[in-house]
Amino acid sequence: MISEKEITQELKNELQQLPYVYAFWLEGSFAMGYEDEYSDIDYWIDVEDDYVKEALEHVEMALLRLGELDERDERGNQHPKLGQIVYHIKDSNPYLVLDFNWQLHSRDRNEYHYIQNDIVEGAKILFDKDNVVRFDSVDTSEIIRNRNQCREECDYRYSQHFRVEKYIRRKNFLESYAYYNKYVIEPLVILLRLKYTPLYPYHYLLHISKHIPQIEVDRLEKLIQVTTLDEMEIAMKKAEQWYQELQEEIDKRN
Repeated sequence: MISEKEITQELKNELQQLPYVYAFWLEGSFAMGYEDEYSDIDYWIDVEDDYVKEALEHVEMALLRLGELDERDERGNQHPKLGQIVYHIKDSNPYLVLDFNWQLHSRDRNEYHYIQNDIVEGAKILFDKDNVVRFDSVDTSEIIRNRNQCREECDYRYSQHFRVEKYIRRKNFLESYAYYNKYVIEPLVILLRLKYTPLYPYHYLLHISKHIPQIEVDRLEKLIQVTTLDEMEIAMKKAEQWYQELQEEIDKRN
C-alpha cells in the first residue's frame, strides 16, 4: 500500500524542478510528528501567481504515477490568494487523504508565519527557494491580548449558568446540554487553552488531547460525558470549581 513517504517524495521530485514553485512544505500531523494510520496529509506550495494551473497539472501527473485518483474535490478558499484541492489515490489507505493547498507568491508575508517550537501548528519544509516558510518567536503581546479578551467573554458566559439550570429544572435534556456546552464547557476549554496554548484560545477541542496533560484530558472528559440531568447538575459545580482554579493560575502569570 502506498505510504506518505512515497507520495511526498514523488511530489517533491516533480515540483522542485519547476521554477515557478518556490516552496513545498507539510502542515498537520505529519509536520508535528503525531501521525498515525488515520492521518491525512496537509501539503502546501507557494507558486507564482500566473502558474497555478501548470503547477496543479504537475501535481496530478505525479499522483497519477502512483495510481488512479478516486477523489478530486476542489474546495476553493475565501482568501483570494489561497486554494485547495483534496485528492485520494485509489486502493491506498482510505484515511490517507491528500489535502493539497497553495498560496500565490504575491501573498503578503506579514499575513502568515509559524511559531518556533509550537505544539499546535507547524511546518516541515520539503524545499524552500525564497525563504517563504518563516518561523518567528512568540509575540507576548498577542498572548496578553488573548487573555484579556477571552477572560471577559468567559466570565460573562459563566455568569449565565442560570440558563442551563432552568432547562435542567424543566427536565429538557437536549436544551440543557446545548446550554451546558455553551456556558459551562466552552469557556472552561478556552481557559485551558489560555493556560496551555495561549496563542490559540479558540481552537476548542481540536487535537486538545495532544495539547494539554492527560490528567486534564481525563478531567475534561468526565465533565463532557454527562448522560443525565442529575449528572449535569453535579458536573456544573465541578466545572465551576475548576474554572476558578484556572482563573487564579492564569492571573498569576499576568
